This record gives sequence, structure tokens and C-alpha cells, in this order.
Amino acid sequence: TGEASIQMCIQELSTCRQHGLPLKIVLLNNRYMGMVRQWQEFFYQGRYAMSYMDALPDFVALAQAYGHVGMRIDKPRDVEGALREALAMKDRLVFLDFRTDPAENVYPMIPAGAGQNEMILV
Repeated sequence: TGEASIQMCIQELSTCRQHGLPLKIVLLNNRYMGMVRQWQEFFYQGRYAMSYMDALPDFVALAQAYGHVGMRIDKPRDVEGALREALAMKDRLVFLDFRTDPAENVYPMIPAGAGQNEMILV
């Protein structure tokens, strides 16, 4: 999930705690509303509006406030170790906050009104 979408349902961490659900949640945190930013880059000549998330919570602390394990991963070399550690915690919900490059785009993408044969691959 992304940092914008997780905030729409972050209260579900309470339900997970109540029912003891040992989920692993992966947050791809680029500090932007990534899809919105990407569309603004491609189709609006880089005119960015309302896509930078400069008032984000500390997701690790938030997960911990709900009684879960929170982990922040800043470097690609730490990804495998963090995933192994999280998966080893079989009885705990682990919230993994992966910090990603804010300028990284996600592909493929299909422009509005276009068909699948018109998808952008790179």
C-alpha cells in the first residue's frame, strides 16, 4: 500500500489488534501521493498540485501505538533482512515502512480513456 491509501483505513490496525491478526503490512512510502504525482508528471507537464505529503505521521510509531511491531527500512540492502525478520514474527502484526525514491514511477500505466494496448511500459 502507499502512504496516502493506508491513511484511509489506518484505524483497521485497531481491529487487527483486537482480533490478534498476525498480518504483515508493506508500506511503499515515497512521501507523495505516488499515482497522482506520476499522472501529473506525465499528463500535466510536471505541474504538481496536492500530491506532496509533507504532513505524514510516523507510521512506525503509529503501528507501535496500536500495539504492533513497526519497522522502517531506508536502504535497499536492508530489505531482505527486514522481510525475514518480519516473517519470523508469526504471531505479531508487523508494519514495514519502506522508504522509496519520491521520483520513482510505477509501470505499466494506462492513460485515462486508453485501452490496454496503449499502456505505457517505461
